[in-house]
Formats: sequence, C-alpha cells, structure tokens
Amino acid sequence: MRIYARNPDTILAISRGQWREKAGNGPLGFVCLLPLNQDGLDALFDGRMDTGAPENRFIARQWEKPVAIYFWGIYISPAIAGGISLVMERLTSDKFRGLPVFCKAANDKARKLFESIGFTMGARHGDVYAPGIMTCRRLTDEERQGEVDTPAAPYDTWRPGETAGRRGAIGITVVHDVNQLLMVHAIRAATYLAEQSIPFTEDVDGNDLTATHLLGFVGDEPAGCLRIRYFAGFVKLERLAVLPRFRKSRLALKLVRAGIELCRTKGYTRFYGQTAANVAPIWQHFGFVLREGTGINYLTDETYYEADLVVPPAEDVLSPNSGAAVLVRPEGQWDRPGILERVSGDQ
Repeated sequence: MRIYARNPDTILAISRGQWREKAGNGPLGFVCLLPLNQDGLDALFDGRMDTGAPENRFIARQWEKPVAIYFWGIYISPAIAGGISLVMERLTSDKFRGLPVFCKAANDKARKLFESIGFTMGARHGDVYAPGIMTCRRLTDEERQGEVDTPAAPYDTWRPGETAGRRGAIGITVVHDVNQLLMVHAIRAATYLAEQSIPFTEDVDGNDLTATHLLGFVGDEPAGCLRIRYFAGFVKLERLAVLPRFRKSRLALKLVRAGIELCRTKGYTRFYGQTAANVAPIWQHFGFVLREGTGINYLTDETYYEADLVVPPAEDVLSPNSGAAVLVRPEGQWDRPGILERVSGDQ
C-alpha cells in the first residue's frame, strides 16, 4: 500500500466480465508493476534495490514518464491468466510504449509463466549484465509493421519454409539430425575430396560425431558447412567448405561469424584454427593471427598455417544459472522453448 500510495498505476486487478465494485464469487487476480525512474533502473542492476520492498524514491510518480517497468508480483489463477495479455497491451500506451520490461522469477513455475509471455533469462543495462533478471523484448513500431526483421543469433537464422523461400537468402543452423549431417558430408565431399583431392580418411577423420556442425543454406539449397571442436579453454574451427557456385555469396564469412558467436555464447573466448594460404583472408577478416613458421603439411601438398583469435565474452553467455529449461534446449536454440517444455506444457 505504501507503493500504491506513491503511484496507483502499480497495481492492476484482473477478473472476468464487466468490472464491478464488489468482487462476487468469480476468480480475482492482480499484477503489480513498478514504473521505475532512472535511479530505480540503475538500482535494479547495481543491487541497491530490494525488489521485495523497494524504496519510494525508485518509483516514478503517476504523472511522470518512467524509464523502465519491473514486474513486481503476480497473483493469478489459470482461469483468468489470459488477463495478463491485457496488462501487456496496457504497456503499449503512449506513457509506457518502448520502455524495457524486467522481472525476476521466484521459482521455476514463475519462470515458465514469464517465458510464456515473452520474457527470456538475462538482462543488460549499460555495461552491467544481470543473468538473474529476465527481460521482455518489446517490438518497435517498424517491427510490428513488418518493416524490419527481428534479429536472430547468426547461428540460428535458417527457418524451413521461411528463409528457404527467399531466393538468395542465406540461413545458418546447427546440425541437429542425421539428415543434416549427411548434407554436411555431401558438401565436404564435393569440395575437399573432389576439388582438392584430399583423401577420404583425412576428411572423415573420426571427429564428426564429437563436434558441432553448422550448415549454411542459400535459398533452399544446403551450400556450406563448418565444424567446431571443443577443448578445455579453447575451440577449434575447421572444415569450412562452400560449394563452388555459392562462393560469390557471403556464406563463408557468415559461417565463420556464426561459429564464433555460438562459441562465445557457450563461454569460449579463445579460438584456434589451421588455414591454407588462399583462404587465410577469411579468417583474418575476423581477427585471426597467423602463427610464424613454414606451416604444416599433411597427406597432400597443401600447406596449412596455424592461427589464433581471442575475443571478449558474450553478453548473454550461458552459465549454470541460465535456467534448467534453457540448458536442455537444442544446441543454438536457447532463446525459445524446446520439446521438453512443450510436452510438459501439454500435460
């Protein structure tokens, strides 16, 4: 009630049917929001705010425009849970439109509820990243009107039936099944074995089933691939291959960038690779530095040069505290519910 006296916009009641003064016997619920001023937003991220009992000075007055919204508490039954959509609609008014929205999940049940209405784990304010705060990305007016694409992780841009339907569009996905792995082997056979006369046993070296593979599409055609192998403290990017007819596209650059970003999200900052001289510029484009020396020769006459790259950690790096549901989702698809969540939701 102290917060309500500060700003009545902080408590919204939800019930079925027309609003009435007396509650009746139907289910009731409420949603508590904190319209934060600038000091309140800073305090949320620097630890000064006790979100269980926030100080008045962090809350914008009713006549003031806040800089952020914090979901403070929800009490609701399944029968009227749809009322939360009306709350979200209220946040599209002129007073609240475009403001960042944050919350904290008190338990796994609350986290699933917030994820169902668009929240994801992790939030950023300035230079501070808070993995325990959830954030709800608000669409811009341009995105609502379809004028710009919603950004996706560079390793998760291929959507069957969507990306494939746009001629010349490049999409990348993490390989998740045997069929996609066969596409990878077909691309490598057409490049390494056929073009470069690399022996089969050098290409298919026993590491394919212990690695992550990225598969790139141009339009609806599988066109390129990249293999990633993990070691303690660093990763090796290798087996970059693009079919000849797609080499004028930017697929090779997009595959390497996707591989780097995938590994950064997993917490890796050091990369190692081996490259032939003719494709070294692709790796150098991303900051790889070739080691000094005469290079390495394997089973062919090609000379390979070792290269190193060190990058800063990702803002949204995965950790043991990213959430139980997040950490069992398919590789590279950590931003959306996986099959286990959909199954449990149906039950």
